[in-house]
Order: sequence, then C-alpha cells, then structure tokens
Amino acid sequence: MCIRDSARAVLDEAAEEDVPLTLDYVALVDPADFTEVPDGRVSGEAVLAVAARVGATRLIDNIPLTLGALT
Repeated sequence: MCIRDSARAVLDEAAEEDVPLTLDYVALVDPADFTEVPDGRVSGEAVLAVAARVGATRLIDNIPLTLGALT
C-alpha cells in the first residue's frame, strides 16, 4: 500500500465518527514543483498534503517526508 493510500485509509476511518471528516484531497507531491509523486517512487523528498472538512470548518495541512529505506 502506498503512502497516499495509507493516509486516505486513516482519514476514511474519521468519516465514521460522530462529527464526520469529509476528505477533499490527499496528495503526495514533489516539494520542488508540487507535481504528484508517482506511486512507484520509493525514495527522495516529498510532501503529503491533506484538505478535509469537519462540519463547516476546512482543515488544510502538510508534512514533509523523506521516502526511502532507513539505514
């Protein structure tokens, strides 16, 4: 399962809460130009960006990631 799918699965669980979270988007992008990171890429820098709504409030967040094996 890729990072994008894993994040989406966690956020989909929040959609089942009493105050549901409605996901607008989950994107894994290259920090240099914000193009989508291909599913097959497993190393390098990336940004996981998320936007969702809880009630009338829109939440937007991102986190920088370094993809690859730990040494």
